[in-house]
Amino acid sequence: MKRICFLADAVSTHTKRWVNYFVERGYECHLISLEGGQGIESKLYLLNSRVSLPGLKFVFVRKETEKITEEIKPDLINAHFVISYGFLGAMIEKRPLVVSCWGSDILLSPHKSFLHRLRVKYVLKRADLFTSDGFNLTKALVDLGVSQEKIITSPMGVSKDLLSLEKKKDKDSIIVLSLRRLEPIYDLKTLIYAIPLVLKQTQKPMKFVIVGEGSERVRLMKLAHTLDVEDYVVFKGRVTQEKLLILFESSDIYVSTSLSDSTSVSLLEAMAAGLTPVVTDIPGNRDWIKDEKNGFLFSPDDHKDLAQKIIRLTGNLGKYDFFKKENKTIIEKKALWEENMRLVENRFLQLCQ
Repeated sequence: MKRICFLADAVSTHTKRWVNYFVERGYECHLISLEGGQGIESKLYLLNSRVSLPGLKFVFVRKETEKITEEIKPDLINAHFVISYGFLGAMIEKRPLVVSCWGSDILLSPHKSFLHRLRVKYVLKRADLFTSDGFNLTKALVDLGVSQEKIITSPMGVSKDLLSLEKKKDKDSIIVLSLRRLEPIYDLKTLIYAIPLVLKQTQKPMKFVIVGEGSERVRLMKLAHTLDVEDYVVFKGRVTQEKLLILFESSDIYVSTSLSDSTSVSLLEAMAAGLTPVVTDIPGNRDWIKDEKNGFLFSPDDHKDLAQKIIRLTGNLGKYDFFKKENKTIIEKKALWEENMRLVENRFLQLCQ
């Protein structure tokens, strides 16, 4: 039995899915994290940093992490998110090291400051393998000097069960769903600004459901109040997987206003569940959505363009039913969780030999 030690945020849904996959496949799994999480089936080791500064706190837990890994004696270290746990993984001596890139850690972090770029380059020089969930993310890694042979491009993917989800019929209103965190990079204000324009030009009952938490929540709620659309917006906060499935069943349109992305799992889930995607025209989304072929693209930070795309859809949702069939085919071919994780697992095994 192979033994894997993960360095990652234990609160993250992506971490839970990733670690639990390897547990279910029979690996001995250990997770080291600064954050306590629930629903993870591996043994969890909580680190205690004396500082809270994002970069510095990982320096202060290096020795503790090394001590834990000496006890575990893993066959492989898998660190998630380059700028944080990837940095921690690069500082300790255990190898082989696989760093899983999530998006902003490569697409945005190197451009924030000289120190951010230095930290990213430090990690890139020390890892044996990188996992990337999107082609634009892989390109960014290559541009930063990583050899293509050291990268496995594999979207995190979705469960096959989503493809057979039954949509609710005879609903009272058209439901627009957003699943992005309420942080500046996801630009939810653009969706809020679009709502009055949509309501003004459509006669159909509308509801906008925003799932997620973040630092922008209060500001966004105030904006909805200021624009007099708060009766049409529901801020759900975090939801369980069971409640998310219910939302997929009842929703019609999926919107992502993100300003930067690699492959968005939320987008893949929406495609699999039969929602019509309306997403920003950025590289990560263009890998999956072709405008007017299987969804709509709109200009980032342009609430008027977003509103027009939603209005087109609400005018005749049935006209775009062919999007659903196309999207389910794409997911079946390219984005099934179990199949994509097998590719990752096989590369892990090769490294362990």
